[in-house]
Amino acid sequence: MDELERIDQATDKVADFQKKYNVSQKKITYIIGKNLTLFVCMLIPLLLIGFVWTDFGAIVLGPKILSDGVLTVALFVCGEVLMTSLGCDGGKLDPDYIEAKKEFDATVSKVSEVGSMLLGTFCDWQIDVEMDQAVNYRLKMLRMTPKMWDEVKNLRPDELTSRFGKVKSKRLMDIINLKPIELNEAILLYNGEYTARGGVPESGEAYIHRKRHMLGTVLACIFTGLLTVTVVVTLTADVTLARVVYTVFKLTMLLFRMAKGYDRGARAYNTIEVRQLKAKTNYLKQYIKFVEDKMYLKLGDRYGDFSVLTEVKEEKEAVV
Repeated sequence: MDELERIDQATDKVADFQKKYNVSQKKITYIIGKNLTLFVCMLIPLLLIGFVWTDFGAIVLGPKILSDGVLTVALFVCGEVLMTSLGCDGGKLDPDYIEAKKEFDATVSKVSEVGSMLLGTFCDWQIDVEMDQAVNYRLKMLRMTPKMWDEVKNLRPDELTSRFGKVKSKRLMDIINLKPIELNEAILLYNGEYTARGGVPESGEAYIHRKRHMLGTVLACIFTGLLTVTVVVTLTADVTLARVVYTVFKLTMLLFRMAKGYDRGARAYNTIEVRQLKAKTNYLKQYIKFVEDKMYLKLGDRYGDFSVLTEVKEEKEAVV
């Protein structure tokens, strides 16, 4: 069953909640989510005061501490991963995602109608266009003309420094070291890649993969798990106020990791994936115009054998 068909048939209570979340996430829930870290930071000092009042002792490592630490970290990791997966499902129910996906699919169908033979040529051309725009924009910020740029772009770093000083020479070196965006047929029709200044943004799946494997995310999960364990050293003998404080602290940290996981999963599709789909759709619409207006004939043999482009033109005219 097609993904959009499954989304249309999603009418259970969980799906209803996820749809409502997508709406609220961009309003009240979005604000709370962005300030959840602040809430936890404000709660930690209060809990610390509670630990002091309950005669919090020194850390003494032992089998009980280690086993509790492993269990806590495991619960945090599982809770966050599961909520991230649930968030992804919710993000796919967002109206923005559904609309972007439908428009992308329709545009891909249109590309199939006009043919994708020239898509590679179009991508090469767009890479050059974007590169020229990126360079010219930065030169404009430095108040330099293209002619001035031609005179200095092949200079060595030390020559640039002696001529323009450290600050301006560094910005010129940044322009010299600019890399072209990644754009090709596979990216536009199948798998999106991320480029910082344009091209096609990363996909929701790539976003989730990057976030899960970032060192900071892994360390944060381990840290929050171990942090909750260290306070149990002298607080686990009996059911006391200390045990209550520790339990609240541990539960708060778990809910924090789960909420962050769900928010990450939902954002992957209702924001990150939407941005990618719109960028790909925009490029494909430009390609359709590129073919229909025969803009490729103006490129000559810059991107390959001009006779091939001419044959494409003659073939299309013959069909008409």
